[in-house]
Amino acid sequence: MLGAIFRDALKNLWGNRLRSGLTMLGVIIGVASVIAMMAIVEGGQIWLVNSIERLGTNLLFVWKNRLTVEEKRMFAGRNLQLRYDDALAIRKRFPELQVAPIIEIDGQVKTGDRDYSGRITGTSPEFSDIRNFHPASGRFLQTADIQTWNRSVVLGKTIAEVLYGSQSAIGQQLKIGEHRFTVIGVMEPKGEVYGQNRDEMIFIPVTTALRFFKGHDKIRSMIIHVPDRNQMEKVTQQLHQFLIQRHDGVNDIRVRNQGEFLGAVDQTLWTFRIVLGGIAIVALLVGGIGIMNIMLVTVTERTREIGLRKAIGARRKDILLQFLIESTTISVIGGCFGVVLGIFAAYGFGNLVAQSMPGGGDWGAVIKPTAIVVAFVFAVAVGIGFGLFPAMKASKLDPAEALRYQ
Repeated sequence: MLGAIFRDALKNLWGNRLRSGLTMLGVIIGVASVIAMMAIVEGGQIWLVNSIERLGTNLLFVWKNRLTVEEKRMFAGRNLQLRYDDALAIRKRFPELQVAPIIEIDGQVKTGDRDYSGRITGTSPEFSDIRNFHPASGRFLQTADIQTWNRSVVLGKTIAEVLYGSQSAIGQQLKIGEHRFTVIGVMEPKGEVYGQNRDEMIFIPVTTALRFFKGHDKIRSMIIHVPDRNQMEKVTQQLHQFLIQRHDGVNDIRVRNQGEFLGAVDQTLWTFRIVLGGIAIVALLVGGIGIMNIMLVTVTERTREIGLRKAIGARRKDILLQFLIESTTISVIGGCFGVVLGIFAAYGFGNLVAQSMPGGGDWGAVIKPTAIVVAFVFAVAVGIGFGLFPAMKASKLDPAEALRYQ
């Protein structure tokens, strides 16, 4: 019975190929939109997470907390700065943690007739492992460089090429401000990560930066690696309390863990999912309205046929099932074509959009089976939902009135 009704539905759709195709178009576009939009968002999520984790995992970030004018007045005379001694104290109190103090200096590096103006980072040997950023030649900063205020410098790949071209930079002399430094390493190519070009970084010992360029022991921030990911929250709280105690009870320090950044990224991407998915679903609903409109026209055109079927014994549910199967068939076939089109759109248009985004060269659309299943199931549901009213209208026709219909 169902097989005969399905074959009859296909026959009727094939008999009106152009109209059926145009009706399916809304479903096809809707399904393809859902798949392509979700693929773009998934690709973006993978790229963002990889970008963050490429700079190291299980990280804590420590900054100075901005205080209000009233708080500054209240805590006048107390320690309201993040200092190099804080980093040393953390290493002593939490020996299992890797701690890299950070200060940044805007300056110019110069050798011969070549120079480069940029940001110079004063840090410690731990930075290389914490940030998963290692030298391609030479070496990174070592403990001896920190202890002796050594005037050694490690260059990013781009800066080494600007200053020395194809020559080896290792052992070369350059000037930072009025001070002469020796190049001890050139970092591996890293490219732009999360808005910062890592190939344009310059590293010097943190103690050297404090002594020769700052004249005090204040640092900008610290990056801390926690060995056990499951201990991130606990260590964050312990570290925060420890620093508050060191700072005379003043809460002038912010401690954030990497998971908070990943959570913020995920929340942002969920917003994109909802917005883009909503747009695609609207396209599917428009396709559903098209199905209902065409099915109502079909019911009108086949009124005499419906009357004849009822006159020879067809029941209401037979007529209902017949037209419901036709509308569902339209959505199923349209859904299948939409899946194929969506895959091509994701890897074509989706990748084009991804490539146009900042850093998009490293990521593209990612199609998940879940997106395909959701889009297809929703398309079928649209076919059933919007085909139900025309089918019910057809099933309620009076046989005598239907046979007299002209």
